[in-house]
Amino acid sequence: MKKLSGKKTYFTAGAAVITALGAYFAGEVDLTVTIQAVFAALMVVFLRKGVTSEAAKAAAEKPAE
Repeated sequence: MKKLSGKKTYFTAGAAVITALGAYFAGEVDLTVTIQAVFAALMVVFLRKGVTSEAAKAAAEKPAE
């Protein structure tokens, strides 16, 4: 499980993008819905990266008690 540490979000976002594209090519959704789903998946990735980097900065600035 340690190998997947920090990568599960990226795998989930990748699966969401593949699912959105699959639904589009299958004719289940239109292009607008596909674009929204892809942007939502990418937004989660960038949000996770931002939270991780800010948490690391905050931990480095806080003195040990």
